[in-house]
Amino acid sequence: MQSIGHYPAHIKRQKRAQRHTATSPVQHYAHDHDVSGVATRTPGGSVFQPDDARASWLVSCKDADLVLLGRCDLADAKRQEEEEAGGLAALVCGYGR
Repeated sequence: MQSIGHYPAHIKRQKRAQRHTATSPVQHYAHDHDVSGVATRTPGGSVFQPDDARASWLVSCKDADLVLLGRCDLADAKRQEEEEAGGLAALVCGYGR
């Protein structure tokens, strides 16, 4: 067994593979043809899921009618942070924690 550094080669490959784990798909709040929903990025474009319907559809990444807004994970985390501080108005007015 070949050794690289002080770890055997197969251990190095395992450690490298652990660093490259699959991540969850990136989701954005979005509008498509004046319909609000969530767009999930895929290699072929985005899958758009409207807020008020169960049907979803694939939208090309070149479609000018798809408007991607904030990332869902970041926007939701920021909203929770603001609510814990007393709400956005409290932060803006200087009354937040």
